[in-house]
Amino acid sequence: MTSIILVILFLLQLISFYLIALLYAKFNKFKDVEKKQEQVLAEIDDAFAAYIAEMKDENNRLIHELNSSDRAIVPTTHDITENQTSKKEFTRSIEMPKPYVSKQIAANSYLKTAATTEKKEPVTIKEKVLYYDEEGKGKDEIAKLLQIGKTEVELFLKFKDK
Repeated sequence: MTSIILVILFLLQLISFYLIALLYAKFNKFKDVEKKQEQVLAEIDDAFAAYIAEMKDENNRLIHELNSSDRAIVPTTHDITENQTSKKEFTRSIEMPKPYVSKQIAANSYLKTAATTEKKEPVTIKEKVLYYDEEGKGKDEIAKLLQIGKTEVELFLKFKDK
């Protein structure tokens, strides 16, 4: 009887050692996963820091370029009365002047970019008719090129302003 109990105790002890080894392996696995997550978090943090530094440098370069160009910078002004609350005074004390680009400079910039952009290809039949008309093709030629009726071409040309 004692030998049976000793065998059972021995088997239970072996099972407990096996379970302890499994738990230890899982615990080490979780530690490794935690270390990897900390490394990934550190890499993400470094990437964001580098991105923010790059954006800061780009913003500083842009501010320097704006200040050195002929663009006029007009600070915003707010009249502070004696009856304003301290919150408004605090807000006013931290406001930065906002750059103002004149309408003429903006218009010139827009015209330059509009001139450099390529003319888009006509898509609809109406656009194609107007495109070929601008090229100097006749109504018959346009109708043949687009395989539509001559009257349809005439109607498109008649109502091109609408």
